Order: sequence, then C-alpha cells, then structure tokens
Amino acid sequence: MPKSHSFFCCSGVETHCDGRQNGAQCFGALGGTLVLQLMDKASEIHKYQWSKNGTIILEGRNNKTSFNRIENRSLFTPSDGIFRINNLIRTDGGEYKLETFGSDGKTSGSRVQQLTIQGK
Repeated sequence: MPKSHSFFCCSGVETHCDGRQNGAQCFGALGGTLVLQLMDKASEIHKYQWSKNGTIILEGRNNKTSFNRIENRSLFTPSDGIFRINNLIRTDGGEYKLETFGSDGKTSGSRVQQLTIQGK
C-alpha cells in the first residue's frame, strides 16, 4: 500500500493550543500534531488570512477555505475554527499572524501566535 497519507499517523504526540488570544504561546512536538483553535467559527468572519513572515499559510472567505499552503499535512475546519497541523517540522516554528477582514475589505482584527517546535 502506498504511504502517501502516512503523515496522519504521527508519533502520537498531540498538543492543543488556544490561539484566539493575542500573543498565544503554542508548543508542538517534532513529528507530532498541533490542534490550534484559531477562531470560534469562520462563518462569523467575512475573510481571514493566517500568515508567517508575510507568507500566507491559510486563507478563506465566506466560511470556505480558499488557500492552504500546507494542505498535504493539515486540515482547517471552518465550522469550529480549528486548524490541525500534522507531522510538525522545525520550520513550522515561529510567529504567525491572523488577520480578519469585514465585508468592506477593511481589517476587523489582528492577533499573533508564537509556535515553538520541541524535540530532537
């Protein structure tokens, strides 16, 4: 059998983080899974962008994901605002920024999360 989806069978270490607060400190195990609460519900937000160093990682509008840079090892569920990242790698660590926009295109909110990857 091909192992194209073996990333869903992580090392068994799953961490949870509430990223709804500005400045949230999140930790994940190298090779593990991070379950990140980015927002309550995407349906309540006209448009959202989650980025790292100016590079968009996740983007959506009107309750649908329009772009996911790491879709091969992640899943965003708009109904509950949870972004699940599997098979964490060192470069996943860093500062992320979530920006939300109203129907007029203007920024309606912004917050940052710091992700630290731990392990050998």
